[in-house]
Amino acid sequence: MAEIQYTRLARARSRKIFAVAVMSRTSLWLGPDHLLFVESNGYTETYKRFYFRDIQAFTLQRTNTATYVNIFLAIVTLLFIVFGLVSEIPGVRILHFSVAGIFGLLLLLHAIPGASCKCNIKTAVQTEELSALARLRKARKVLDRVRPLITSAQGGALPPESIPDLLREMAASPAVASPQKIVGGDLLGVPPRIES
Repeated sequence: MAEIQYTRLARARSRKIFAVAVMSRTSLWLGPDHLLFVESNGYTETYKRFYFRDIQAFTLQRTNTATYVNIFLAIVTLLFIVFGLVSEIPGVRILHFSVAGIFGLLLLLHAIPGASCKCNIKTAVQTEELSALARLRKARKVLDRVRPLITSAQGGALPPESIPDLLREMAASPAVASPQKIVGGDLLGVPPRIES
């Protein structure tokens, strides 16, 4: 069996903001005809494949998480700078400035990636949060890379000007106007089909 080659789109990232390193971490990989979402908790790994032909939508929702964390880190940094300035003991002053430097570095590293977001992928059977895409800039970059692959797998997009004509044709079609019945699928995961 040929081995599938994957390209990493998003590095491993904790699902929760204050998670410990061994807690659940996620990453996103690009395969030849699908996206692979990997969730690892240190003991087990869960893999979810999202085939390009099945993807219906991506949703990006900007969040304030990064802003709140940046404000917290800035306040702590400023407090330790003030404590260092008012301290009269040289050893304590150095300690306060050192701690302020550590929190300042954390603030810088957290602010560089930009605004935070929540990214969801929707298929016909599920909606999954892609927690590996938690920064808006990174999520847009990944979606710009994946969009042409999805379009080619699904046969291209409709031009916006043809949508009203297509809707009129569908409304005039006798198959749409007549009542429909749903014929159930089997137990092997085949979805039900709609018959006129």
